[in-house]
Amino acid sequence: MQSEAGEALTVIEDGDTTFTVTAVKWLHGAKAAVSITYDAPWGTHVDHHLATDAAIARNMRMDVEMETGIFAKPEHHHWIDFYLRELIPKGIGFYGHGHTHALHDTLDFSGAFASFKTNFDLMTEWGLKPKAYAYPGSSGEKLTTQLANAAAGFICARGSTVDPSKYYVLANGTRKPENWYFLPSVVMGNASPRYIDTHEKLSPILDQTLENTAWLILMYHAIGIPEGWSFYPLRDFERDLDQMQAGEFWSANFDAAASYIQERNHLRIELLAATATRESRFFQLLISDGLRNDIYEQPLTFSLQVGRHSGLEFAEISSELSGPLQTTIKDGEIQFDLIPDERVYTLTFVPQ
Repeated sequence: MQSEAGEALTVIEDGDTTFTVTAVKWLHGAKAAVSITYDAPWGTHVDHHLATDAAIARNMRMDVEMETGIFAKPEHHHWIDFYLRELIPKGIGFYGHGHTHALHDTLDFSGAFASFKTNFDLMTEWGLKPKAYAYPGSSGEKLTTQLANAAAGFICARGSTVDPSKYYVLANGTRKPENWYFLPSVVMGNASPRYIDTHEKLSPILDQTLENTAWLILMYHAIGIPEGWSFYPLRDFERDLDQMQAGEFWSANFDAAASYIQERNHLRIELLAATATRESRFFQLLISDGLRNDIYEQPLTFSLQVGRHSGLEFAEISSELSGPLQTTIKDGEIQFDLIPDERVYTLTFVPQ
């Protein structure tokens, strides 16, 4: 028997492949991923709910900014409980956006760090589990700003671009972004002729994202709020959502997509043991990523292919803690989701 531990595991016996297991690029085998980020202090305008209502109605994921200085004020702090009770359980996430709306590249390291750390710590205290960040004004191009953001505890940070060639994160075979702390996003709305202000302009970008099997990060403002900065019509936003829903996209919260990529890039699948009875064969796998389990808790989707000449048929995959996992068949492959948290899983096969 031959096997090699790594991000994929292939077991070979007598020259034939018994099985191969690997993590697919996007959750549930989606062709591409899209993250909808909304720079809006939700609740401070009567119509912020229009955008999140549209996403929730379609069972899609979306993320909203958290500028903690606003919500530390008594007149706004009650919204935190509403987020925890009504929005987060419905797939609306929150990303850091500074303690104030400062342009962080105008600050030195200590000033930027103080804003990021206050933002991170208050979000943690309020139960918002901060991981992802978005720079106000996309002012995060300086290395010292990015280092301060990482030091504060965020795993990634969103910038922006108006260069269409840079929209597509992890295009095709690319494994990681150019810079985790200045991720490119597509700027939506009417504040500049270089921004995407209608569904018709976004539609081919969504198509190209699928073509590139990439991750697209969208930055919206003032959805359905004509007087707001960089207004974007609600009807166009709904059409955006409908196209995403109709396509082979993973509708991913911002931090979930970042976690998925980082976990997959650190993945290690190792064969620990192979045993057999008359009725079954068992293979014990250690699946790990070496990352902090209290931060990186996003399930990966794995694909299992049984060798054509193995004489075996897949029965189940299970762990002592979780029991059998739910599996699906997609394109002739067996798929299942699990978190690579250094747990041992048992693959069970029966003779054909």
